[in-house]
Amino acid sequence: MRTESAPPPIDPITAEVLSYRFQSASEEMLSVLVKTAFSPNIKERRDCSTGIFDDAGRLLALSAIAPIHLSSMIGMVENLTKRFPLGEIREGDVFLANDPYRGGGSHLPDLTLLTPVFDGGRVAAFVANIAHHSDIGGKVAGSESADCTSIFQEGLRIPLVKIFSEGSLQEDIHEIILLNSRTPRERRGGLQAQFAAGKTGLRRMEETFGRFGGATVRAGIEAILDYAERRTRAAIERIPDGEYESEDFLDNDGIEDRLVRLKARIEVEGDRLHIDFTGTAPQIPGSRNMPLTATLSTVYYAIKALVDPELPPNAGYFRAIEVTAPPGTLVNCTDPAAVGDRVSCANILGDVLIGAFARALPDRVSAGSGPLHGLIFSGVNPNRDAYFVDYETYAGASGALAGQDGRDAVRVHVSGASNLPVESVEHEFPLVVERYELMRDTGGAGKFRGGLGTRRDVAIHARDARLAGRGLRQTRGAPGLFGGKSGATGQFSILPPDRGPGTVMLAAFSEYAVEKGAAIRVETPAGAGYGDPFEREAWRVLADVVAEKVSLEAARRDYGVVIVDGQVDEEATRALRERPRQTGETGGGDAL
Repeated sequence: MRTESAPPPIDPITAEVLSYRFQSASEEMLSVLVKTAFSPNIKERRDCSTGIFDDAGRLLALSAIAPIHLSSMIGMVENLTKRFPLGEIREGDVFLANDPYRGGGSHLPDLTLLTPVFDGGRVAAFVANIAHHSDIGGKVAGSESADCTSIFQEGLRIPLVKIFSEGSLQEDIHEIILLNSRTPRERRGGLQAQFAAGKTGLRRMEETFGRFGGATVRAGIEAILDYAERRTRAAIERIPDGEYESEDFLDNDGIEDRLVRLKARIEVEGDRLHIDFTGTAPQIPGSRNMPLTATLSTVYYAIKALVDPELPPNAGYFRAIEVTAPPGTLVNCTDPAAVGDRVSCANILGDVLIGAFARALPDRVSAGSGPLHGLIFSGVNPNRDAYFVDYETYAGASGALAGQDGRDAVRVHVSGASNLPVESVEHEFPLVVERYELMRDTGGAGKFRGGLGTRRDVAIHARDARLAGRGLRQTRGAPGLFGGKSGATGQFSILPPDRGPGTVMLAAFSEYAVEKGAAIRVETPAGAGYGDPFEREAWRVLADVVAEKVSLEAARRDYGVVIVDGQVDEEATRALRERPRQTGETGGGDAL
């Protein structure tokens, strides 16, 4: 007689059908969440994600707009069952959390909902969704500031609680959330969208269990996870055995400009992969610390991107990866460390992880990238006579790869939500986007060029206007690979109403009062180059000059390409490129 712990064999076709049903349920949840949300941060920027888990908390499907969102869901089922044993959970219960130290979440604005799925009177699975709420209280409007020094400053902390009990909304919990937000109308609308998404996922999973039966679904789950593990281990076996190391630095700890080390050593042996973060700096005063779940999510993203981008997004491939992250460090912080800006650190960590594989997988890795810059506008909207909070993240650029240039104006690594469209910005808030452009000569020079950073000027026409900003790579650019040059650094500055000379801001600031009509200029960091710039084909340099991505001066200085009257001067270019080589110089730059 078979037991539930040893499900019957299942044919590959049925297992594949179940895998696609799980993924379809997750994607439908995401669609409902985006289409029914009230907050621009969810409905326009799509700062939300969804997932399906089995009753043991193993991820079965994921629809992640931003890979960092996985960190708010993994581990939540295990934490739930410590407080609410499965046998005590009832149909219609829905659970909510946001606290990385008390049950779920990786920073407080991400409210995560977990809905149990029942089959035969017992919990058989869970559907989860996460949405980033633009304000959940705390010392700073927007509830995310790099200069917070403890999680107590960052907003309302919610341990795992029932937001629905047997189908009934727990009004007291709901009201506590609304009362702690500066923009309760948006919070109400966002939560309603999350409730609707959870019901959609629940319905689709119940249909799956009803159609296939619990025994078949459980067998399918095991088959799906086993397949992902086998595929991952097979991919790891194709990496040369050895130890690979890399390090990079935060150039601001949230309080002051200083270098804070992130270090990774990766051991590959057969089908085994071990990532050790020993040597990473201790946790820092500011909010760029990473809970362990955020670090794991970054690792899972990086390995999937490097070894097999088509890996199914489930916990099976996690089994092939061992992670050592010493407690009390930047990558495994402990309570009450501030964590609001953990994604900035995670994006630098993405460069570290990918850079560690540069010697082993040179044709797959990218040079360093320019991470997003975050900005929060707040104040009183004179058009509505109501308080507003606009949570914005502006795209940086990706580093170049072997064979292709980096992408301009994109989110990198574990951040994935969109920039808020200009039309939405100006419709929803008392803001005017006066300038939005790529910045010439910012991408790191290389045989393949880094992506360009962006400049955006946003005028604020609010009463009692306040700003909070957070950025990295403002004193130290993204590192190049194999002779490629660093990407340009980023910067915040405040322009007065008459648009005279601006005031350069720190990499982290909050509650900064600005005059009505003033503008904030955000210049995001650029991606780094890959390979010797003097090996870049001259026609590519010419194309960059024509596209106004590279200036004539930079073409000559960084690439050794002379352009006259819109054409490459072949003889002058040859002479310029040969001269450094005769003296042992190269055209490029920094790293490896």
